[in-house]
Amino acid sequence: MKTHDADFIIVGSGPAGVSAAFPLIAAGRRVLMLDAGNDARSRDESRSARVLGSNLESLRADDGSSPKLQTPVARGILERFRRESGITGEGFMPVASLARGGLSNIWGAQISYLDAEDILGWPIDIDLLQRSYERISQRIGISTNADLTAEADRGSVLPLGAAAAHVLHRHKAAKPADGSFRLFPAINAILSEARPGRAACDLRGDCLYGCPSGAIYNSRQDLLALQKPPHFRLLDNVRAISLASNAGWTIGTADGSSFSAPRIILAAGVLGTAALLADLLPIGGEGLRLLNSPTLAIPLLSPARLLRSATATHSLAQLGLSLRYGERASDYVMGAIYEVGSLPTQSFVNRMPLGRKAGRAAFEMIAGSLLVATIYYPGDQSRSYIHREVTGKGMTVRGGFADGFDIRAKDLKRRLRREWQRLGLIPLPGASLAEPGIDAHFAGTLPMGAAGPFGTSVDGELNLHPGLHVVDGSILPELSSKYITMTIMANADRIAHRLAEMEANPAL
Repeated sequence: MKTHDADFIIVGSGPAGVSAAFPLIAAGRRVLMLDAGNDARSRDESRSARVLGSNLESLRADDGSSPKLQTPVARGILERFRRESGITGEGFMPVASLARGGLSNIWGAQISYLDAEDILGWPIDIDLLQRSYERISQRIGISTNADLTAEADRGSVLPLGAAAAHVLHRHKAAKPADGSFRLFPAINAILSEARPGRAACDLRGDCLYGCPSGAIYNSRQDLLALQKPPHFRLLDNVRAISLASNAGWTIGTADGSSFSAPRIILAAGVLGTAALLADLLPIGGEGLRLLNSPTLAIPLLSPARLLRSATATHSLAQLGLSLRYGERASDYVMGAIYEVGSLPTQSFVNRMPLGRKAGRAAFEMIAGSLLVATIYYPGDQSRSYIHREVTGKGMTVRGGFADGFDIRAKDLKRRLRREWQRLGLIPLPGASLAEPGIDAHFAGTLPMGAAGPFGTSVDGELNLHPGLHVVDGSILPELSSKYITMTIMANADRIAHRLAEMEANPAL
């Protein structure tokens, strides 16, 4: 009889996977992590290669997606996933990763925390989740943006750009047109002070092109610490493709290898996990419900900043915002405001009602006064489903919006216009509702606390498959409009602590 390769096998080296690994390693458990990627990316790669791409990928035509998805790093990650995963989209962009570090290679790094109202009805304790938030925050490093010309240096802060600082001053000086509108400095997983192996943010604005200094959190960074204990093992270029129950669980891989353990932890991302479980789940004609966040992008002009130079800052979110649109606890949108001086120029030029040459000249003149707001709706405003192909090979995600969403979106734009006017901002042509999936905020396929074959326990264990756990966004029962990566990491940490306790005391 084959002995198990580890006490736990974790599939995926993204934020959820490493967050589950740390508590298990600390408890002395043998952990094997299977990583479909490798560490081939070099931190010494030239800036031109990161910005333009080794094959000049950045000079390709704008495909209409988010600017961060058009950088060479993002294109390479997404194209590999589409090529190898067998997952396609209809009215949906399947954003996922097979690279080491998962989607932390291209995430926006903005941080949000769920509160007791956000998880009302979830089968988890808010106090336990908050403890996990604290552990994750300490590990990854978090900074708040601040106007350092007006505020005393306090804690971990990075300077707001001049345009964002101007908008925040206007907000503080004038009462919001809508009482539920909030505007505040954004919180990002980026270092304002150096740590071992990671430099502080140098404010060069290269954030979207990969951060060679390591200032922005990437779960690749955690793998260095995880590999120090002898009872952790990481296997590169090993893509899991099948699961079988046999005195525990056995994972089959694309190269024909197999690995077994009493417990498997899936942290492959919502789409990757769904593909791995395709043979175990009775996905019928309606498909597997997938929650995603409908996303609106709005270019804005600050006339007060016209012809002024942009100031040195990072190109992550500068300001956060929220606005309520209904009576239910979840009826609010969240968003962020970015300065665009360091974002890919072509994405904005192509959206201007001018020729390319004139558009580029105009952009250079007004770049210091341009901002972009991104608005995220909660997942209940989406109607997306994962379908299994009739051949049994491959999956298709069909995207859509909830009934009445167009009416709610129109009303929200009207209410936001009042706020933009109050803040001295002019909405520019080119506001667009993104294709479903571009947000990459996915959840709800295997919700905790749900009954039946698609439900999972409070520990992320699939109802009909003991020993098979999920710790990525799949198990979040709902998807608020808040940024979810921090919650996914905290929930994975919470589950792993619980599993370590159960291993030590089977009576639990």
